[in-house]
Amino acid sequence: MQAFSKKYQPYLPAVFFVGGFVFDLLTATRIDQTFSLVQQLVYLLFLMAFVYWEVVKPKALVEGAGRFIWKFHIEIMHFFFGSLLSLYTIFYFKSASLLTSFIFLAILAAILIVNEMPQFHQMGLPVRFAMLALCMTSYSIYIVPVVSGSIGLLSFLVSLILSTSLLLLLVLKLDKRGVNRDTVVYTALLPGLVVNILFTALFLLKILPPVPISLKEIGIYHRVEKEGGNFHLYYERDWWRFWQNGAQTFVRRDGDAIHCFVSIFSPTNFKDQMKLEWYRKNKRGEWSRWDSIPLPIVGGRDHGYRG
Repeated sequence: MQAFSKKYQPYLPAVFFVGGFVFDLLTATRIDQTFSLVQQLVYLLFLMAFVYWEVVKPKALVEGAGRFIWKFHIEIMHFFFGSLLSLYTIFYFKSASLLTSFIFLAILAAILIVNEMPQFHQMGLPVRFAMLALCMTSYSIYIVPVVSGSIGLLSFLVSLILSTSLLLLLVLKLDKRGVNRDTVVYTALLPGLVVNILFTALFLLKILPPVPISLKEIGIYHRVEKEGGNFHLYYERDWWRFWQNGAQTFVRRDGDAIHCFVSIFSPTNFKDQMKLEWYRKNKRGEWSRWDSIPLPIVGGRDHGYRG
């Protein structure tokens, strides 16, 4: 096993990262699943411990009984990072537009690539602290709404305070161990603060996806009928456009009304209000808001709240 590890050492972190990613692709279900939330918290606590030990290098781990675990701690960390970041990518993908999702995924891929490039090995710790801050803030951003049952500015601020407090707790712990002040500031504190500043900017610019809410389905229809617990949706499409849901091109006939059917997932005990905004294009090709319809939603249903 040691010979294999030595031969393929440069590739192992990436392999473990991908392993964690695939593991959660196969096991991820609801964003508010208790087991998943506890599992993520355990991973975060282990990662906090590992990055802390990387700075202080306790003798009991480096030379003592825990040296076998320490020998593979980089691979273990990458598995945890891969598992967490894959979950966040999945949940962000479900809550975001296609473009925003791929931007977020590209950022995650860039972080992984930078961390594995030989010229950045000397910067390993700052990058790992940045990744840890990314994971802590991503987790906080949806655990707070899951617990509180609502989303908005207040829940985002509470999430940011929670993740920043955990980072500061880690920094203070390092400072008390007598670690060089510059190392503490530039290795642990600044990378984490930069990540949280970026999250704040994304939130203010309305780019940050509204996790834990996700749009399960949306479409335009000629007629919508409710029968018991089922909705019957009527629309037209060419037979070969099998991937389309709803009338992508709405051919209006006399007496037709436009119906928009939506299904929105939110966690159990979640209760909030969304707005469905309609825009109209004028003869100059400019869009202007035409109407805004409030849509109260409640959570808990696997396939989303329908209306």
